[in-house]
Amino acid sequence: MIMCLLNPIINSINGHFFVSDFKVFYLAAKNLLAGEKVYMIAFGLDSGLYKYSPMALLFFVPYTVFSFKIAAIIHIIILSFCYWYSFLLTRKILSTWFFPGVKHEGWLLSLAVICTLIFLVKELYLGNINILLLLLCLLALNDILLGKQWMGGILLGIVLLAKPFFLILILPLALRKKFKTLTGIAITLSAGFVIPFVILGFQRSLMLHMDWIKTILMHGSDFPSINSIDYLLHYYLFPDLSGYVQYLIIAAAGILAGWFIIINIHREKNGIKINRVEEGNFIIEWFLLLSIIPNVMKTDSEHFLASIPIITFIIYYIAVSRRFWMIPLMVILIFFYGGNSQDALGRDLSYRLFLMGFIGISNLFLILMTLFLYLDFRNLKNENKLRGIDTFKKKSN
Repeated sequence: MIMCLLNPIINSINGHFFVSDFKVFYLAAKNLLAGEKVYMIAFGLDSGLYKYSPMALLFFVPYTVFSFKIAAIIHIIILSFCYWYSFLLTRKILSTWFFPGVKHEGWLLSLAVICTLIFLVKELYLGNINILLLLLCLLALNDILLGKQWMGGILLGIVLLAKPFFLILILPLALRKKFKTLTGIAITLSAGFVIPFVILGFQRSLMLHMDWIKTILMHGSDFPSINSIDYLLHYYLFPDLSGYVQYLIIAAAGILAGWFIIINIHREKNGIKINRVEEGNFIIEWFLLLSIIPNVMKTDSEHFLASIPIITFIIYYIAVSRRFWMIPLMVILIFFYGGNSQDALGRDLSYRLFLMGFIGISNLFLILMTLFLYLDFRNLKNENKLRGIDTFKKKSN
């Protein structure tokens, strides 16, 4: 936490306290209050367009009470807390449902922090809200696991008001018939649509929503998203690939995810009855869907913070199961995932690796690694259940 708070101090000393993404939120909120244009206008940089919903912008209005610099510092403190709490919540979920009583959790979490630190630095430098949205998704998951489906739905609905491409998380909810959660989402989205009309008036709100839709469509077609599967196919295999392939990739990801979830549900109904297997499957489905979003959608590299849960799972599993032979593979993947620093590699090499999409490639391999290790974990749990042995008991003591 202290390390996070040092970031704005160091950037201020170096003259790099720009937080350009937060400036977009802040100035767009100022324009909203002044009745001026919000969408399709650049705030600061040429790419500084406000792209979220009118309802999401209302959450930034309280910042306008303060000067920009004070507001930015408050925002960075909030993001730092979200980063810290995301790891604590991931630890709670893993310790409760997968690895109870694991030793040296502090060290394991510290390794996971190191693996994702470069994306936090970028997040704080820009002042975006990716880590905040990740935390809300993890809080929603935790509430659903605890039986608080309504609250989980409300939290996920808030996320969707900011970035609709989190809709992929509805897939396990729908297939697992978590109707209370889905109802909570629907109510939140409906409220998020109606509230701007109540506060801003019908005509103003209607124009804002129309401009928002235009901005989303424009952003989806123009944004390069260097680490997406669409970009990787263009870069390595098919330079003249049609832009419509992006939608096929999204559909394919949804079909594969749905197939995996249906297989899990079938296994839960007809396989060996293992304590908490349904919850374990649901958690991994949630984690994998979170981590695949920046690969299938056109978004910024900071969104790869969404892989915090799967990276933490991999580290925990390697430590608890003593699959130490996987450490070299993990080190290589993490180097290409979160080791591309201009300070360490130099500007030219760093930029070249970035253009080659190694973040996206390594993230895909981390997803496959998580899937492989979870299936290994589940099979081992099956085998131990038949023998009457607690999974990993001997190895973790």
